[in-house]
Amino acid sequence: MKNVPQNSVVAGAKPAEVEILDCTLRDGSYSVGFQFTERTITHVLSGLEASGVRLIELGHGLGLNAGEALPKPTLVADERCFEIAETTLRRASWGMFCIPGIAGLHHLKAAAEAGMRFVRVGLDVTDVSPGAEYLAYAKELGLTAFANLMKTNALDLGGVVAATRRCVEYGADSIYLVDSAGGCLPGRIRELFGAVTGSVDVPLGFHGHDNLGLANANALAAADAGATYIDTTLDGIGRGAGNTVTESFAAILRSRGAGTAYDYQQLATLSETAVRPLPRLHDDRTYQVVGGLTETHSSFFPLITRCAERQGVDLFELMTRVADVERVHPTEDLVMGVAAALGSR
Repeated sequence: MKNVPQNSVVAGAKPAEVEILDCTLRDGSYSVGFQFTERTITHVLSGLEASGVRLIELGHGLGLNAGEALPKPTLVADERCFEIAETTLRRASWGMFCIPGIAGLHHLKAAAEAGMRFVRVGLDVTDVSPGAEYLAYAKELGLTAFANLMKTNALDLGGVVAATRRCVEYGADSIYLVDSAGGCLPGRIRELFGAVTGSVDVPLGFHGHDNLGLANANALAAADAGATYIDTTLDGIGRGAGNTVTESFAAILRSRGAGTAYDYQQLATLSETAVRPLPRLHDDRTYQVVGGLTETHSSFFPLITRCAERQGVDLFELMTRVADVERVHPTEDLVMGVAAALGSR
């Protein structure tokens, strides 16, 4: 494995300023049906590195082995992604997302042996226990281990703090708080990071979605409140409404006298040439905005739509009503029950 770059993440160390972690090639894969070509992957990797980005995530949107375990495979398999990253990158480190159950520990080992330097273990904030084994094993492999707490909005401040503390006990080098539904406002982000910053002694990160057009503002609020790492994607490409925008957030950092390692103009050119021309899946703005307002994760949109059609009710009213009952794991029986109640009015 190659050495970790001097200004990049090192287990137990905290960088001096906010650091961008670009996940164009991971979260952005949702927007293209997981069909990034080898040419695009190489172009984005080399362009990000040349622009000063030192942390780059790639692979299927749902992480290691998702292309094999789930119905929607990537165009380029994990193993080939590893080879491309190793061949292309000289100064930047590459990493993968890892959801326990979709990926096994042997997938983690294979990626580490191929040159992966960091892993981001995706955990629902309501149950972080699956992360214990994966975070510990990542440390054994010499990886920097991030715990990404998805659907952070599902718990109150005390619950989020408790979840972060458990992940630190499991060995996490850094904790990410994730606005999975893109429904947070900057004030809430500041409050959340303020509470967690004073409770754990590891660097924090923020991953936001743009349902309400606030991903960049929320990322800035997180940075102001103590976040060290900020996830971004070129042109904001990502699942559903997309993410914090790499090139504009780099410019925001520069305007504040920080982020001098990033060439925001070069990032903007990369965004224009490598990402803007890509054919993307349709993004229904009404779904995204209502999803953000109700804090409903986009993965539940098909279920809610299907139940609304069966019961002949307004799907956005149904989305709102379901969110009042269960935002984290709404089952089909629950959604159908709420839809039936609406239809009987």
